[in-house]
Amino acid sequence: MSLKQPLRLAAVGALLLAAFAMRVVNSASVELERGQAYEAESDPVSAIVHYRRAVRWYAPLSPFHKRALIALARIGAQAELDGDSELALSAYRAIRSGILSTRSFYTPETRRLAAANARIADLMAAAPPPPIDAGKSREALRREHLALLQQDNAPHVGWTFVLLAGFATWVFGAFMFSSRALDENERYIPTQVRRWGAVIAVGLCLFFTGLALA
Repeated sequence: MSLKQPLRLAAVGALLLAAFAMRVVNSASVELERGQAYEAESDPVSAIVHYRRAVRWYAPLSPFHKRALIALARIGAQAELDGDSELALSAYRAIRSGILSTRSFYTPETRRLAAANARIADLMAAAPPPPIDAGKSREALRREHLALLQQDNAPHVGWTFVLLAGFATWVFGAFMFSSRALDENERYIPTQVRRWGAVIAVGLCLFFTGLALA
């Protein structure tokens, strides 16, 4: 088999990945600028919305989501100094939700996530407790809130790799089927149909199994 077709497929895949990465980085930059503009206008509530969006447009090595996280932490800290617990919680929750929305087989910015969880737990423990928690100490409430925030519902790494391997196998099998299973007269070649049909079937099984268990 000629190497031209696999190389061509790899080149197309690389171009699509590059285009997607550029879209992610550009969107993060735009949202960061909008957040900065609202913050400069003393509108922290709107700024938080756009900073959170910038965090969600995560790409490895991109600086924009990190700048947005720093800005959110700054808004949260200033709100605490001003005694505005609701605004502080909104900023720290934006950090938390933004980071968690970007995780796949790993969670980025784990230190900032842990710091945000700690501040959320502190602020929630300081608020008047509901009747069911009446009588509990502030420290006990903080521990309970923190335990809930730290619950790990991340995708299973192993099954995520199974999903990705299944998808790659499925796509490769479909490509090879389309290029090898037909002769020059557009008639099916039974041996090639069985071979690449089996590859497609295996890929689909792995993909849906990983999707269900990841």
